[in-house]
Amino acid sequence: MAKVFLDAGHGGRDPGALGNNLREKDITLSVALKVGKILQRHKVSVVQSRTKDVFVDLSERAKKANSANANIFVSIHTNAFTSSKAQGVEVFSYPSSSNGAKLSRAILSSVLSAKLYTKNRGTKTANFAVLRQTKMPAALIEMGFITNSQDA
Repeated sequence: MAKVFLDAGHGGRDPGALGNNLREKDITLSVALKVGKILQRHKVSVVQSRTKDVFVDLSERAKKANSANANIFVSIHTNAFTSSKAQGVEVFSYPSSSNGAKLSRAILSSVLSAKLYTKNRGTKTANFAVLRQTKMPAALIEMGFITNSQDA
């Protein structure tokens, strides 16, 4: 059985991005819990970095995923920018991870096929701790801009 580690970005003392009277930590937790339930209905084993509003260090998130022997790691976030015009979804993988890049493309394709976003910002690479420190294919999704009213 496949095992997916879902990482709800931010939490506890770290609210993440703020915009349109929303906090990133609340959105990411809600989405991670809902995605987890959907995956479980499809007989996928799910492990979560957090299931309530608590702070979890970035390295601890990766350690938990590695200890769980997850097959896939997905970190869930919202984006923000000083201009409220910035919008769209983008998915990151670690620069040297070809399997992470494949996972990023699959996630982006799935999200875009649902027609939830007006702008495709593509797949990108980044040296984020949760992507660098995990042993399995990993992706980090920025689900749109919390600072853009349409995305929010």
